Amino acid sequence: MKPNLEMSELWNAFLAKGIAHPKVIVIGEAMLDCYLQGESVDSLESPVPILAVNDRKHVAGGAADTAFYLKSLGCQVIFLSVIGEDCEGNLLRQTLEESGITTNYLLTQKNSQTITRQRVMVRSQLLVRIDCGTTDTLDFSTEQALINQLKNCFAECHAAIVCDYGYGIVTQKVKDTLAQLQDNFPHVLVVDEETSKVRMEVNSSQTASLPPQPSSFSSSHTNKHIPDLDQLLALVNSHRTAGCKIVFTNGCFDIIHAGHVSYLQRAKALGDILIIGVNSDDSIRRLKGPTRPINPLEDRIQVLAALGCVDYLIPFEEDSPSHLIRKLRPDIYVKGGDYTKETLPETPAVEEYGGEIVFLPFLENRSTTNIIERISQGKN
Repeated sequence: MKPNLEMSELWNAFLAKGIAHPKVIVIGEAMLDCYLQGESVDSLESPVPILAVNDRKHVAGGAADTAFYLKSLGCQVIFLSVIGEDCEGNLLRQTLEESGITTNYLLTQKNSQTITRQRVMVRSQLLVRIDCGTTDTLDFSTEQALINQLKNCFAECHAAIVCDYGYGIVTQKVKDTLAQLQDNFPHVLVVDEETSKVRMEVNSSQTASLPPQPSSFSSSHTNKHIPDLDQLLALVNSHRTAGCKIVFTNGCFDIIHAGHVSYLQRAKALGDILIIGVNSDDSIRRLKGPTRPINPLEDRIQVLAALGCVDYLIPFEEDSPSHLIRKLRPDIYVKGGDYTKETLPETPAVEEYGGEIVFLPFLENRSTTNIIERISQGKN
């Protein structure tokens, strides 16, 4: 599960306006995500697979995950949702409180069950997901209580995030109330991508547009470019909480060729999230000489961001990304096959926290240096 990049853009926009801790409403379905991790067990007595569970983890899901993510960015979160009177609801409430999110606005509806998504996994392989919980429309009294809370909080907030999974929380009355409040108190209003119908209805009023994100790049892929290490760390932590395996690699990527693409695709296949540290122009000049890079950082970032296997890009000024590795602590650090653990400068940084180093072989006769030499010699 990837956190919504629109959320980080929203946060960046407020930072640009000098608002370090914006107050944000998140409204939508609160869910509890449960991960059961174990090993398969052979048995002659059972005709079905048997899983011996050795780890159980509960995290906030659905709209609660969005609230958790915004809190990690430094936002003041007002989370409006409804849970059931059950142990799953109590566990979700406890999870939110432990992350610093107030549950004062979290309503409880009688005779309903908290939405729970349970994933059964062997190592990193998902075997099955089991969903349960009440997905009917809210009863009248609970719906009215939710609307009253929304009315009481809306005027004092900087933004509102609507996360509608179609499970009965964002009712038509809630949508109408949002539209009316937006007319009276225009705010930044972000609607989850899964709810295009809500987006159209709310946008029929004078919906405030998202403030422009300060960026030196204009490409549509620039939301992969995260120059701020703290922001990238927040994204990584959110992915890691969701059970994702983080893969990190780095390089100059001066002239992107088939060898680069193959290498990055194989690196991504080792995990769930691929982060690339990209050498700055000055860093490349120190490593490769005064005639490099051929392409400036801005161009290299845009080309890499266009690759589907790439999730995030962060430039670095140093000759080695060891400081990024120590901060991000990727599960797997990937380098080309011309290195060994003994010759790799980043080995100590990875071994400090027990990470894994994987060496991937390069494609033969595919290198930026060879391309530059052929061009300079006028060869095809």
